[in-house]
Amino acid sequence: MKPVSLSFQCFGPYMEPQFIDFARLEQSGLFLICGETGAGKTTILDAMCYALYGRSCLLYTSDAAD
Repeated sequence: MKPVSLSFQCFGPYMEPQFIDFARLEQSGLFLICGETGAGKTTILDAMCYALYGRSCLLYTSDAAD
């Protein structure tokens, strides 16, 4: 499975609408999500999990014990 695009808002540090066009990045064959500590890299992956499964990872959920 390859992500094509991702849009999200009010997720982690991203309060404004965000859009990532993975199709544009795929031309290189490989890409890296990088940034400084606290920049929101894990939040991007968490938003992908939420889009796929309807739940974010344990990092942001209040029901982490489930």
